[in-house]
Amino acid sequence: MRRGQSNRLCRVAALLALVLVLVACSPRGQGRSAAPGTPGAEAASPGAAGTPAAAGAVSGAPQAPVPVGGRIVEGGLTEPRTLNPLFVADPTSEALSHLVFNGLVTVDPSSAEPRPDLAASWDVSEDGLTYTFHLREGVVWHDGQPFSARDVVFTYQTMMNDRARSPRYSRLVERVRQVSAPDAMTVAFQLVHPDASFLSTLATFGIVPEHALVDVLPEELITNPFGLSTAVGTGPFILQQWIRGERIIFRQNERYFRGPVASAEYVFQVVASPEDLVAGLRDGTIDWAELDPAVAAAAAQLDGVTVERLPSFDLTYVALQLDPAKSKLFLDPRVRQALLLGLDREAAARDIWQGQAVVADGTLPPASWAYTASATTYRADLDAARRLLDEAGWVEGPGGVRVKDGVALRFTLTTNGDNPRRRQVAAWLQRSWEALGVQVELRFETWSTVRERAIRTHDFDAVLLGYRWDVDPDQTALWSSDSFFDGLNIGHYANHEVDHLLEQALASGSREERAALYAQMQEQVMRDLPVLPLVFPQLVIARTKDLQAGAITAILVRNRADIERWVSAVSE
Repeated sequence: MRRGQSNRLCRVAALLALVLVLVACSPRGQGRSAAPGTPGAEAASPGAAGTPAAAGAVSGAPQAPVPVGGRIVEGGLTEPRTLNPLFVADPTSEALSHLVFNGLVTVDPSSAEPRPDLAASWDVSEDGLTYTFHLREGVVWHDGQPFSARDVVFTYQTMMNDRARSPRYSRLVERVRQVSAPDAMTVAFQLVHPDASFLSTLATFGIVPEHALVDVLPEELITNPFGLSTAVGTGPFILQQWIRGERIIFRQNERYFRGPVASAEYVFQVVASPEDLVAGLRDGTIDWAELDPAVAAAAAQLDGVTVERLPSFDLTYVALQLDPAKSKLFLDPRVRQALLLGLDREAAARDIWQGQAVVADGTLPPASWAYTASATTYRADLDAARRLLDEAGWVEGPGGVRVKDGVALRFTLTTNGDNPRRRQVAAWLQRSWEALGVQVELRFETWSTVRERAIRTHDFDAVLLGYRWDVDPDQTALWSSDSFFDGLNIGHYANHEVDHLLEQALASGSREERAALYAQMQEQVMRDLPVLPLVFPQLVIARTKDLQAGAITAILVRNRADIERWVSAVSE
């Protein structure tokens, strides 16, 4: 692995971007995120039209229908920061990037099994350390240049170059030892240790063309127009125009290697509020969108609009400071248990999330193939919470605030104030804990400041956050003691048994065995409560009757698998 001061700084920078899976910028928020670039800039035109790629969809992958034209319009509140796979770090950027770029592997949106994408097949060595990918023949980039193993090696080596400052740097260099190309159509990955999550996580990263970026210095890639005003991929759609703050227009890739793309255009329309999304669904200018729970009921009343509530990968939680050098308030597990017992999470799910969330009885998300509810559960019980605090030595003091050895049970809860729901949740937490004799000061800051506190300086008592888990159930990033600095274990939780279970699960090739190990891991985490899991927000999707699409799942919303088969029955 790469070490040294410069790499350490790069890992910190990468984690600042990685934490955008902490869903501050999810479509459930309000307003828009500014993306750099020139307003109205258009993508470079691809190369001259040629013969469609000979390689069709592989066995087991769905076949695309003959194109019928038309336009699909997706509505959203948050504009992506970039489409460049080297730098995507927020949910919107990740999702839309998949329209333009393919990975070696994609994840089936229903089964969550890895399936071929740019790779036609792969082999895994007996020791689980070597993955060899055999690439599809006949794939071409949007500009007509042939795709090859050189592009794959270039992409991964760039992400693993600390000068490039990719948000994927830390994760890759900790897990991948080497990427090489034995020949033009074969790529080999040497891993640091066996990693059962590799195919459905690291192998799904979008591949970029070497010929378009090889002459750009690594440190200049992050500000390069590629992914902002230009983009050359292999995906079903080609970036045509990005009008900042308004819309992104993609057009059909007529040479897509999986076969014809059903829609002539795909548009991502940026709107100012959740109510504007509902208005677009009502008047037919938007075909589908992820909705804020606050407007789900209104959308469900619209004629010709279907609203689906899906299990998600999202978790809303409170991270607690467990580093004794920072704070000793939460070191006693009885205090942590009392704080969770003091919360009526069912009421919060009903009142704050408008019923579009479920109580988090565990850390494995409901959308995961490994999901199971924990046997260790907590329900609101103020009497039990008060008894635990009494047992821990925190007794009622002046003004009703509990004290121990002259120290008041008082702390600051930090969250990003630009998110209205976070403000609601923070106020609810404050009221609930004050009923126990716990004094909580609320600190609302910008997301960038919260991110800095949580990831870099660890300057917090408690932080209210949201996290979007990977499709793979590995939870090393949050619970492993190896993730204090190179992951998102921001509270410095350490449990040897949890570490061992996480390592065992990553080394296993059996889904059944992995699910059992993650269930054991979850039980230990729920007993220890290094964080306070609040709810799993549901994914609320609205679509019009004119959108001809298959089942929409939480995975599909992330990776847009098979979206080339979608079509709107209304053609403009």
